[in-house]
Amino acid sequence: MGRIGYVTATDRVRPREAVDLAVLAEAAGFNGSLVTDLFQPWLPSLGQAPNVWAVLGALAEHTSGDFGPGMAVPGHRVHPAALAQSSATLAALHPGRHFLTVSAGEALSEHVTGGYWPEAPERINRLFEAVDLIKRLFAASAAGRDVRFSGDHFQLETTRLWTMPDVVPQVLVATGGPVTAKRAGRSADGLLAVGVPYDQAALVIDRFRIGAQEVGKDPAGMPKWLHLNVSWAETAEAALAQALECYPIGAMRFARGDLRSPAMIEQIARLVRPEDLAGRLPISEDPDVHRAEIQRYLDLGYDRVFVHNVGRNHAAFLTAFGRDVLPSL
Repeated sequence: MGRIGYVTATDRVRPREAVDLAVLAEAAGFNGSLVTDLFQPWLPSLGQAPNVWAVLGALAEHTSGDFGPGMAVPGHRVHPAALAQSSATLAALHPGRHFLTVSAGEALSEHVTGGYWPEAPERINRLFEAVDLIKRLFAASAAGRDVRFSGDHFQLETTRLWTMPDVVPQVLVATGGPVTAKRAGRSADGLLAVGVPYDQAALVIDRFRIGAQEVGKDPAGMPKWLHLNVSWAETAEAALAQALECYPIGAMRFARGDLRSPAMIEQIARLVRPEDLAGRLPISEDPDVHRAEIQRYLDLGYDRVFVHNVGRNHAAFLTAFGRDVLPSL
């Protein structure tokens, strides 16, 4: 697979445009699509939040690279077994092309069904129990066997997935924390580092490798991917303006997992100043700035970077990166 993938940000485009942009990204030289899984947009002004599985199904019919949700959350809106069924079906439709990334989730999209919203440590424990359930369900179903599961957070009666691909999807854990990354190395098939500055990214990949080695796995052969936010526009002023308008959460120096409403986030965003974004993501019109930032993470040992441009200038971004950035990576 190629080293640079594209993040399709579904909170700011309608479903058909999301598919069209994935096609344009592939033509520009990006390889692979990571499609955001949200029930609500981060800001009301962004305006969209389509079902990620429907978008993935359409996108896969019009592209040839690999694809997956970024990042699915098992256990709140969707039981892990239902998530595994969706993933297995896509993998059966598109052999060798589908991957599954999962995370502990954020209240914005997961609390919409009501009920108790746990604190971060419990969310992480739920995540890894769900990973265990999904992987057991995949393995048993692929072998034609039933499985049951009884955990602290999830139950599964004796059953199997009746539609399975020849090769089950890889399950990657998405995180920005070193403790969770280490657990991912032990329990998951790979890592997707999300929202991490350079120093944190180095720590996260190191802990992932340690976790894998502790259980006898070779981290060199495991996917180590990174989700990178950037703000590119044709001028420096436009790049800064779109980051402030569309990605003020990038300046919020606190955990966002408990924020529940786009309207609430909009109120907090009004406090964000341009200087608050300094050092949080590359903001520039210069392709070399973005190329160098991506290369830094590749040099750390990440074998793949999925790039998310935070603005609405999607086609211009894809054309510019395809011409001026990707060829030199």
